[in-house]
Amino acid sequence: MQAFITMNNQAVDMLFGSVRKMPAEKQTWRPLDEGRSAIEQCRECASVTDMFQAHIDPSHSPRWSTYEDMTSETSTWDLDKCESECKAATVKLNDAIAKMSPEQMEEIHTMPWGSEHSGGEIAGFHYWNLVYHIGQINYIQTLYGDREM
Repeated sequence: MQAFITMNNQAVDMLFGSVRKMPAEKQTWRPLDEGRSAIEQCRECASVTDMFQAHIDPSHSPRWSTYEDMTSETSTWDLDKCESECKAATVKLNDAIAKMSPEQMEEIHTMPWGSEHSGGEIAGFHYWNLVYHIGQINYIQTLYGDREM
């Protein structure tokens, strides 16, 4: 599980590093006025970790009762708030991952979107979600003409 912890920390740094390279006005830009902006994606990455932890850590009390509550409360977070919240949530999640027992790794959980996953799989969701959004943000950068790696 140490690999997940290391990868989580690296991906958080990569996500916010990518967004901080964007001009401020592009951080809130929505492709075709339909897609999600970089800041909206950062808000998700900073907050959804709470839901992942609620599934793998029986002592964790979720911060929000619904996805709608989460998105409503985080809708005004700026990039600095997103980064500090994401880093703090990642520390908590990483601690929970480090403490998972073999039984917790195998326990099956039903996610809000209906699919079932083991605790071990859910332990990797934060990393998966971060990497997905890093790709989305990098694609947004190409849409406004930034083609530097």
